[in-house]
Amino acid sequence: PYSSGRRGPGQGRDVGRMASLFAAGTVLMGKTKWILAGLKLTKMMPLVSMVGTSVAYSFFFGWPYAVGMVGLTFVHETGHAVALRYYNIPFNPMVMVPFMGAVIVTKELPRNAWQDAVVAYGGPALGSAGALGCAAAAAATDSQLLYALADFGYMINLFNLLPIGSMDGGRIAGAVHPSLGALGVLAGGGLIYAGAVHNPIFYLILGTGAYSSGRRLLGYEDEVPGYYSISTGQKVKISAAYVGLVAALLVGMSQNNKKRKTPRQLERGYY
Repeated sequence: PYSSGRRGPGQGRDVGRMASLFAAGTVLMGKTKWILAGLKLTKMMPLVSMVGTSVAYSFFFGWPYAVGMVGLTFVHETGHAVALRYYNIPFNPMVMVPFMGAVIVTKELPRNAWQDAVVAYGGPALGSAGALGCAAAAAATDSQLLYALADFGYMINLFNLLPIGSMDGGRIAGAVHPSLGALGVLAGGGLIYAGAVHNPIFYLILGTGAYSSGRRLLGYEDEVPGYYSISTGQKVKISAAYVGLVAALLVGMSQNNKKRKTPRQLERGYY
């Protein structure tokens, strides 16, 4: 994800489980951006951090999958960067941290909730295109590696679209209506109750999301005047784009899983 350096507008089992940790960590990075601010980030930092992250992941997943994970994460972050440049919002170089994810920290706040939502949407949008590219290449070459990477890409971008707190989905939902953040918290709680998520980082994300959503619903959020005053047309556009992208990711993941083999199937030679 990307971080605008605020909580609110006015305030400064296998690969699957590992990917869940990675996904949750990407959001936590948005909450610990002040650590990154203390670093002397240079233009080489993205490359250096990508290589370091690839090395770390290679010990668990092997080089091909590790490099693919990092590449798909980079595509996601590039989506945020493109949107930030479009709105002329200055930002620091992207940085990746193994098993935590990646983040782009802006130097200025977006002017309003519409810009914030578009920048947030840019990551999953381009990231989903990257996952689709892996799926298309997998279908053309019958590569189980590419099918697995496509699944990772679909999952990570879908996870980031959960309408919770500072996650990409949370920023989009916040631009539409404050109650959507509360619904996202309920959905996250449902995932935990159903046993779909067993990660303490996600619990932290959910807790901070509940806090920020509650403050805004109760009118305690310290907001920039007019920040959420965007047109109905803009709300409809971002809502339609959000629903469309979530639907596309679900369909893409479903189709990809028809040909993707589980690690156990691959070990037993089921082709």
